[in-house]
Amino acid sequence: MEKYTATVHDRLVLPVQVSNTSGREHELRLLGQTVPARLAVRLLIDTGSGRSTLVPSVLAQLKPALAGPVRLATGVGSTETDLFWVRLEFPGTTLVAVPELAVVRLDMPPSLQSFHGLLGRDLLGRWEYLLYEGRRGRFTVRDTSRGWLGWLTG
Repeated sequence: MEKYTATVHDRLVLPVQVSNTSGREHELRLLGQTVPARLAVRLLIDTGSGRSTLVPSVLAQLKPALAGPVRLATGVGSTETDLFWVRLEFPGTTLVAVPELAVVRLDMPPSLQSFHGLLGRDLLGRWEYLLYEGRRGRFTVRDTSRGWLGWLTG
């Protein structure tokens, strides 16, 4: 069982390192190509988003494996874009890495340009819970359950 608790200043933000999946790294090595280094990104937790996203500039640096095309509906309309396979790690936390996640290539709106993408319900649904404590100004993510004893020990 691993969890992460952080203070909320304005938005729910999780520090993430994004990289290629181990399979893609192996493929790049076999092709004699350089494996891009992992990138530190700031992702905004968005419980209204069904899919996690990354901005095109991050995906261009990583050169991840294409998962296929997707039609994406947002608050401003729908668009055709692509899904890419990436690995997510959570530095400074004890959360377990996500070895493969298909993310959507999507620009952030102008008001959210300081973020590199969104963590959507596709990832949030894998975790045990996301708890937002408004009065305390903090949130907690727990990635797995420890059973009934876990509730007693935190």
